[in-house]
Amino acid sequence: MSNAEFLSNMEIEVKAKIDNVEEIKEKILVSGGILISKNLIKDFSLDFEDGRLQKRDCVLRVRVFENGGGILTFKGPRKAGEQYKVREELEVRVDDGINVVKIFERLGFRVTFRADRIREIYEFKDEKVRVMLDVFPEIGAFIEVEGNKRGIEKVIKKLRMKREEFTALTLHHYIEDYKNRFGRVPKLTFDD
Repeated sequence: MSNAEFLSNMEIEVKAKIDNVEEIKEKILVSGGILISKNLIKDFSLDFEDGRLQKRDCVLRVRVFENGGGILTFKGPRKAGEQYKVREELEVRVDDGINVVKIFERLGFRVTFRADRIREIYEFKDEKVRVMLDVFPEIGAFIEVEGNKRGIEKVIKKLRMKREEFTALTLHHYIEDYKNRFGRVPKLTFDD
């Protein structure tokens, strides 16, 4: 794995649903955020047939980018807390994300969840915080603020957003909310 890069840390983040992506982009840029990437992302969550990873509140995900490369991620169980989503996160960059999915399928895993998004990543270097803007096919747009707790709070203030807009809820919560409101599962991929 000469081109693989191993990353390990605790993921600390908050998320908020947003209505006006352009307004939030402007707030990010005015507040000192620097755009570092924009990408179409396809996420594949994998588990064994018996769902043992989900039962342990763990996630095995392959994130595939437009150029075919990707990131293999393991996320450990969420730590209790309402203000922040906190969990162990181990990542390895890979050259061919789809083949990584196929390898896991050959080993007995199955894709249990798939979601696409267009993601813009902004960095606030002074606070060591990243802000992600995600646009999904049907459930709308979200902002995620990730970093250390103090930095997260500073960036939320810089963005002039209300702290109570941000939660530790996961994407699955918003999918369930959509199902309850519209009586169907939202479209989660950009595939036809």
